[in-house]
Amino acid sequence: MAQSGSEIGEQIQRLARIIRHRSLRLPIAPHQARALRAIGREPIRPARLAEKLGITPRAVTDVVDSLTDAGLIQSTPDPTDRRAKIVSVTSEGEQHLEALRASRASIAEEVFAPLSPDERDTLGQLLSRCIDDAEAPPA
Repeated sequence: MAQSGSEIGEQIQRLARIIRHRSLRLPIAPHQARALRAIGREPIRPARLAEKLGITPRAVTDVVDSLTDAGLIQSTPDPTDRRAKIVSVTSEGEQHLEALRASRASIAEEVFAPLSPDERDTLGQLLSRCIDDAEAPPA
């Protein structure tokens, strides 16, 4: 008998919990890592970063401050609006991002080790299809 959507959802939540738990081994907190990855993709205003991360501007201020204090990002005036700031990754932040990528890849290898390459491909395709459908605007 086929598994219900509810059962699959439960399995995905359990797997996400396992990955989050193993991510605690990362050198910075998971919420800081998410922010650092977003900033690493492109220099960004903190307000836009808050939108991308789905957090409040107040919360993003704390994250930006902690990453700045750690020397992983820097804040500079926005060239298009000197009242605004742009945050970008420092060279130390780039090194940290590389370490994070390696750690995340190692965690993923641990979690998905029981699957063959073909099974991983199939899982990836199925999850992508569900994500694409869930994120699509309503018809």
